[in-house]
Amino acid sequence: MVNIDWQAFITVFASAIGFTTLIVACFSLGVRFLTTAQNSAPKARKGNSKAQQVESLNLVGAYLLFAVCLSALAYGIWLIIPFVSH
Repeated sequence: MVNIDWQAFITVFASAIGFTTLIVACFSLGVRFLTTAQNSAPKARKGNSKAQQVESLNLVGAYLLFAVCLSALAYGIWLIIPFVSH
């Protein structure tokens, strides 16, 4: 007879759904920030200081969110490949 630890199963399931949602949200927000920065770039090139600030803040936010996604990907690969993690 197979015994299933349902508490551990629910914990793994909830963690997987939660972290997947977090990574998808980070990537989506990163794309949104990058698009906003690209839309404000023409005004920023004309010397509008407000548009320059918006562009730079959105680029920094987008790159930080993409870095979070990239680090999660690297950590997942590190966990999966046996000769890398052990």
